[in-house]
Amino acid sequence: GRVDLTAERFVADPFVVGQRMYRTGDVVAWTAAGVLEYRGRSDFQVKIRGFRIELGEIEAALLGVAGIGQAVVVAKSDPRVGDRLVAYLVAADVATDGAVATDGAVVGVDVEAVRGELAGRLPSYMVPSAFVVLAALPLTVNGKLDRRALPEPEFEVRAFRAPSTPIEQIVADAFAEVLGVAAAAGEHVVGLDDDFFDLGGNSLSATQVVARIGAVLDAKVPVRMLFEAPTVAALAARVESHAGTGRGRELVAGPRPERVLLSLAQQRMWFLNQFDTGSAVNNIPVAVRLSGVLDVAALQAAVADVVERHEVLRTIYPQQDGVAYQLIVPVAQAVPDLSARPVAVAQLRERVGEVVSAGFDVTVEVPLRAALFVVGENEHVLVFVAHHISADGWSMGPLTRDVMVAYAARAAGQVPGWAPLPVQYADYAVWQRAVLGAETDPDSVLSAQV
Repeated sequence: GRVDLTAERFVADPFVVGQRMYRTGDVVAWTAAGVLEYRGRSDFQVKIRGFRIELGEIEAALLGVAGIGQAVVVAKSDPRVGDRLVAYLVAADVATDGAVATDGAVVGVDVEAVRGELAGRLPSYMVPSAFVVLAALPLTVNGKLDRRALPEPEFEVRAFRAPSTPIEQIVADAFAEVLGVAAAAGEHVVGLDDDFFDLGGNSLSATQVVARIGAVLDAKVPVRMLFEAPTVAALAARVESHAGTGRGRELVAGPRPERVLLSLAQQRMWFLNQFDTGSAVNNIPVAVRLSGVLDVAALQAAVADVVERHEVLRTIYPQQDGVAYQLIVPVAQAVPDLSARPVAVAQLRERVGEVVSAGFDVTVEVPLRAALFVVGENEHVLVFVAHHISADGWSMGPLTRDVMVAYAARAAGQVPGWAPLPVQYADYAVWQRAVLGAETDPDSVLSAQV
């Protein structure tokens, strides 16, 4: 309903008449290697540790705090922990006498009260790390905010204590790796007193941290332990007594039960799919333009090779007695038809959209669809779409890679020479159930994690 924002973002496509392009707001530059290098944002959105933040939203929250007359939020780079948010505040009733104070309750602003109230209104990653109180915001000669004249903040930091034991170093390294906190060679970047959530961690990245620590120490580290002990020192002390107690079960292919249940992630996807089988929200597409002479028969055989290699691409998920299970179907029943379909260039986008936007009913359909379009002499577009119950965005790279490897072999009159996969997704689902146990079992890993 915001015509102004729509017009600002969806602009006329200068290359195709009647089409539009989306203005992302990202600033990029071509490198000598021919790739785009991200330089920043052209608007007032910033990305900090994976979170895209609208600075205006924070400013609006600050202006809603009693006693704040003006507020500006910017992102500043800190050499030890990367980008941080800084709020510049002007009290509602202060005289512009030029007084400046950093991170203190002066000139009519109680910084700690503002910080506490903001924490109750916004997620933790949107609360600025530093507050600078000004007598007035610096302005240009045109009366606009002069961002370059904003004073540098003084971040409130503790005396840095480097990890001193192997376990403390393991925990600190896990924090740094998961949060993307870079350090120069040989330097410690995360100290003993650093709080995982103050550094930008969240519940999703918390699961990655405990998984890494548990794998290195062969320990069972529940997620709630990190919430209870979020600093490096506290968490290291907690996990030290658990080291070597994981008794992890190796993920290997083994006997499967008569009915292989879905993994926990698949259960969620299955429920969402059955709620609306016509929805394409969990479809993951990839389209590849192929230039040159194409051996369609070899391509068809290559796709069949890939479907045979990856059982999850030929698995349907029916249910019995209200419980869904994995049913792996024969290759011939799962290979998509790649008969070439001629299409005009002007209609290509629409035809591709038809393929990728059609829903799946995973109880009766394999979770992979494909189409081959002919758009000119020796010009084709190969489209795949997989349902999220069998793949994710990262999976589409290996999928297309395997198709190209198999095609090269088939075009040469050979079969792909790849080694058999050591485990299939069904093996993982069986392993996950065995390791995590049941949520109703108070002694299970799953119950402890939740």
